[in-house]
Amino acid sequence: MEGLTYRQASRFLDMATMGVKKGEVEEFLSLDSRTSWVNNQLIEPYDSHKERTLYQAQQRGSSSASQEMRVCAWFDIALWKGAQLRQRMAFALSQILVVGDRDAQLAPYPAEMAHYYDILTEYAFSDYKTLLYHVTRSPIMGHFLTMVGNLPKSQTGVNPDQNYAREIMQLFTIGLEKLNLDGTPRLGDDNQPIPTYDDNDIENMARVFTGWFMDGSSMESPMVAYDDSHDMEAKQILGAEFPAGVGAEAELDQVLDLLVNHPNTAPFISTLLIKRFVTSNPTPAYVNRIATVFQNTSGNLGEVIKAILTDSEVLKENDLNVAKIREPILAMTYFYRAMDAYPGRNGSIIYNPMNYADTFGQYPLGSPSVFNFYSPDHSPQGDLLNANLTAPELELVDWSQVIKISNVFYRTVLNYGQDRSKTNNKQEMYVAPVDMEEAANNNDKEALMTLIKNRFLHGDMVPELAARIGAIYDGHNNKYYAVPKMVFFALISPNFMVQE
Repeated sequence: MEGLTYRQASRFLDMATMGVKKGEVEEFLSLDSRTSWVNNQLIEPYDSHKERTLYQAQQRGSSSASQEMRVCAWFDIALWKGAQLRQRMAFALSQILVVGDRDAQLAPYPAEMAHYYDILTEYAFSDYKTLLYHVTRSPIMGHFLTMVGNLPKSQTGVNPDQNYAREIMQLFTIGLEKLNLDGTPRLGDDNQPIPTYDDNDIENMARVFTGWFMDGSSMESPMVAYDDSHDMEAKQILGAEFPAGVGAEAELDQVLDLLVNHPNTAPFISTLLIKRFVTSNPTPAYVNRIATVFQNTSGNLGEVIKAILTDSEVLKENDLNVAKIREPILAMTYFYRAMDAYPGRNGSIIYNPMNYADTFGQYPLGSPSVFNFYSPDHSPQGDLLNANLTAPELELVDWSQVIKISNVFYRTVLNYGQDRSKTNNKQEMYVAPVDMEEAANNNDKEALMTLIKNRFLHGDMVPELAARIGAIYDGHNNKYYAVPKMVFFALISPNFMVQE
């Protein structure tokens, strides 16, 4: 038993799920163990995104899936299904091992892209090498980073394509600069960061990724290796010798061992995961502890995420090193889950009432490039930059986006919450904050304020926000009509949009 407070329990669930539903904090407090909660999540059954995408098509009466159906299937699972930590982990991994449907080669394959997301889901808690192996062999990744059909120079007269070779190092494993185990940069004699690899490493790495082809015309089945199209000559990568005469499968195994066990990979991947779950500015000590777990478990992602979420840093209060901006899409999943959202006319799927692509500027597997929607090191001009702090999500969030997502919040709580009885449209998402409405109808201001702060603000409402929301209540003769406006102000407040 940890003796967690309501605020600590709510913040923990906020970090570890797609949003905290009514009653979940109380249920977790009865368990009062982050470790036990994570252990349960590691073995909880989970849903297939491909199957849900096809179900979306079937429910819409379509003979084929679309990318919008794939994204809406993701919302179906995020809002209504279990294995929340696995789903949250898969989403984090999708922002590291990036593919994007804006790529013209991938756009025609929504079901196959959903299958790629299922790879991230299935291996979310495996060792990192296993996950990277399946990602590397995916034809979705093979086309996105142009590795499929890569041939040796002996057959083409030109060097093999270097796209995947570069990104598997820069983005998926070791990063650009050598790191200490605590994530801080190692400096050379000139007091400058030391590059992790050079052009020779890229050229030789590209030679490893030759001889891989699609299995027939399938964009889902793992790519297969043909050694007669593989560069069989000796290679040297990151100081390691790759002898001649080794086939594509064996060399892939060797190079993944090299990359995953590289001293940079543990702090690099650990830092990225901490930033996605807990804080934009982890302390070196925090990174060190997580990276040590990564190293000691051969990159076991289940143990890594358990260490991240059960670390002492997670329970810190009012600390700049335990805060992050809420991603727009996760703000919406939190809102819908907290409000028990449901489709009209007894519908069973989500359509697109929030206009996600335009409103959020992000959606799963919708990044404009392999570099994700934002850089993990983004630091906006002003106080954050001056304090040497990062806020990655603020590279995505601007005033236009704030207005658009605020409009979705307000439209939902008013038109499809307070006025939910006036329409019944299966393509819309409705909310029914019955407990809040009952408190309002009973003229119980204190109970209503408590419900709002517990549901959206981890049980803690700052005086300035309390005064503003309380004034909305006081300004209505019929308190029922105050509820959507009070909820709306809680949602657009910095206290909700900044996780701290």
